[in-house]
Amino acid sequence: MRFMLAAVATFAIAAPAFAQQQQTPNCEAAEFHAFDFWVGEWDAFRADNNAPAGRSTVTSEDAGCVITEHWTSLGQPYSGRSLNIYDRGSQKWEQFWVDSMGNRVHFVGGPTPTGMQITTASPVAVSPTQQAYSRMTFINNPDGTVLQHGETSADGQTWTTSYAFIYRRRAG
Repeated sequence: MRFMLAAVATFAIAAPAFAQQQQTPNCEAAEFHAFDFWVGEWDAFRADNNAPAGRSTVTSEDAGCVITEHWTSLGQPYSGRSLNIYDRGSQKWEQFWVDSMGNRVHFVGGPTPTGMQITTASPVAVSPTQQAYSRMTFINNPDGTVLQHGETSADGQTWTTSYAFIYRRRAG
């Protein structure tokens, strides 16, 4: 009888934990996949002259909850990486960027009809003596390429292009 009571007590303690595990939120809903079009192995080219700009590996990780980017520039010693997540609390996408120059930037935004747009909430260093807001727009083109358009703004209202890259899926 003692054994049976111990078994029932153990099950009674374990059952709520098991039920809680079964109810843990996952990242299967559509909003968690709004940036999946960017996942892949990419060669990036300047949009204005088609010159090679860099390489990027973008992966879906952690049960589809995180998109990780690894960027390497061509022709200059610069690299960086980003973690991109859909935050179920704020219902916004966030990107955390860090790079080989010691910079870290936090972007917030969300899907657009053609892709994704994320913006810094406050100005960030764009040079040793200047700060500005930064915005990135990713356009999922019908031909399978992705346009990444980077802009800066002193006031958060008027934007100037700082770069535009066309991402093409890496061959092979």
